[in-house]
Amino acid sequence: MSIESRAWRHPSAKIAALLAAVFVLVGCTGDIEAAGTGASAESVPEPSAPQASVEPNSVATPDPLPELDAVGLESLRQVRIFFAHRSVGGNIVEDGFPAVYRRLELEPPRVDVGLPATGGGFGDHWLDQTEDPQSKLRDFDRWVRIEGVGANADIAVMKLGYVDVVADTDVQHLFDSYRSMMDRLESDYPQVAFLHVTVSVTGWQPENNAAIERFNTLMRDHYGSTGRLYDLASVVSTCADGRSETRETEEGDPYHSICDEYTSDGGHLNELGATIAADGLLRLLVAAAAEREDSR
Repeated sequence: MSIESRAWRHPSAKIAALLAAVFVLVGCTGDIEAAGTGASAESVPEPSAPQASVEPNSVATPDPLPELDAVGLESLRQVRIFFAHRSVGGNIVEDGFPAVYRRLELEPPRVDVGLPATGGGFGDHWLDQTEDPQSKLRDFDRWVRIEGVGANADIAVMKLGYVDVVADTDVQHLFDSYRSMMDRLESDYPQVAFLHVTVSVTGWQPENNAAIERFNTLMRDHYGSTGRLYDLASVVSTCADGRSETRETEEGDPYHSICDEYTSDGGHLNELGATIAADGLLRLLVAAAAEREDSR
């Protein structure tokens, strides 16, 4: 697997937890994300079927996607997938994807830096990071239009991170910019299936998480009914015992918080969290690939 080296990665260590997770499918990043992934599992059991979680500020979810199987995962080897992200996405790609494939006794998927391989696989891109999240939107748009994603990918996914949405972020403006960009790309490149991801939550700064909640609510309201939204925030805030990690700020604004067992530092995903997050994303990718094949 060819991936950019990440200074924040640490050697794997055994964890004793069994994987019993609840997934929600309605449908991370800069200096603060330089911290590394934490403990990892030698092997992780298959997670339980996802269940809906609608508190706070969530919406009713469609039926869960089918469990992953070897046939579904193998089908992605012939699909060209471009995934643009920062370090939480790196946790998913580098730790989570291999763990899910190994669980089904499969070789991990091919991952190339930049564009996906012509024959199929993942193209992995770390988005530009500045204090202005608009730089990520511009970078993704450039990769689709100029760097070749529009002509060389079947599925494209962009994930904003938790440092892009903080207490003083103009959440509505950021969402409107994201939606406008995606609308133009979907119109100009109808052959590409564009998928969407909610912003991962953290265990830090309630006011920032409350802003993330507002942004994610806009994402759920607009993309939740399309079948192309992966609600990562709900996944990482639904703990192994089925409890939804929901809280309120001092002002009474509700938000989700990441479950302690899924994170190495309050923001990044450990092996367990990365595997849970990867499982959900892979389910959506398998479904999107099947829908694309059926439409031909």
